[in-house]
Amino acid sequence: MTTYPDMLYQNGGMPVSGMLTQGNAFFVNPYKGSDGNRGRQVNKATASAKKALSLATEKQNDVIYLESTLTDFGTNGAANGCDYITSTLTWNKDSTHLIGIGAGGMYSQRSGIRSDDGATAASVAPLALISASNCRFENLQFMNEVASASALGCVEVSGNRNYFKNCHFAGTGVSGADAATNFSLKLTGAQENVFENCVIGLDTVTKTAGRYEMFFAASGGNAVARNVFRNCLFVTFAGSASMTFLTAGSGSMDRFNYFDQCRFTNAVASTASTMSQGFSVHASAGGGLVLSNCMMVGATASETSASGNVYHGTYDSIRAITSALGTT
Repeated sequence: MTTYPDMLYQNGGMPVSGMLTQGNAFFVNPYKGSDGNRGRQVNKATASAKKALSLATEKQNDVIYLESTLTDFGTNGAANGCDYITSTLTWNKDSTHLIGIGAGGMYSQRSGIRSDDGATAASVAPLALISASNCRFENLQFMNEVASASALGCVEVSGNRNYFKNCHFAGTGVSGADAATNFSLKLTGAQENVFENCVIGLDTVTKTAGRYEMFFAASGGNAVARNVFRNCLFVTFAGSASMTFLTAGSGSMDRFNYFDQCRFTNAVASTASTMSQGFSVHASAGGGLVLSNCMMVGATASETSASGNVYHGTYDSIRAITSALGTT
């Protein structure tokens, strides 16, 4: 039964093509919405995801739709599609979902969460903290653009069993944020999450001081375990050989973390420095990286010193800058 004559909505206001749920649907429109609204209808959207999240009820599978509204069809900028924030978005309600309304591409989606010009380094460190579990995130870009070496981190995930599809995690969005401990994606004790068709990293800013695009860390006795990365792109523009795609310290992992058909690309064809290694994994990490049908470009080796914790499939390859064919 529809609630509007144009049959755009049904089941109490949920979009026909949206995520099926027993919960409520909320709408966010950063360009035309107002946080004085309840967000239950498109024409009465909230202006921010934070406001919509505050209205949602956890564990009810409420869905928040982030609209990408362009001022005209010729505009391709993110100004009217992204929710610009001045403090960390803390996603702390289990079974509450955030879906971007857009074309559904992998790169730089026009709906997303980005740092506002008024944000300080400390206020968006990280830009988003996902501590809830059993949430779905889709068609979104997260980007931290605060020009400070203290603006550390784009997205940190500490929750479990979340699903990310067509999401772009873009840390170090400006050169002023180039710092040794900055990251695009950090998993802190996170377990059993799935990342599908996602982009992790950014290759428009040279990472001179940077050390990794993704970082694994244990927390509260929980290590990073059983996470799956499927058909994901890991990208960077290394300004030094010490840059890595992934760093995992001592005790940071348990069991395994699985990478299926992922591509790790350092932009060496566009003058980036060749990385010494793609992965920096501690010999006592406590778990393994399992790679299947993956390829790495722009690194001399998967690891400079074998940790014993990185397992390559038959068709995985590492390609160096020295040759178009590289080494296998």
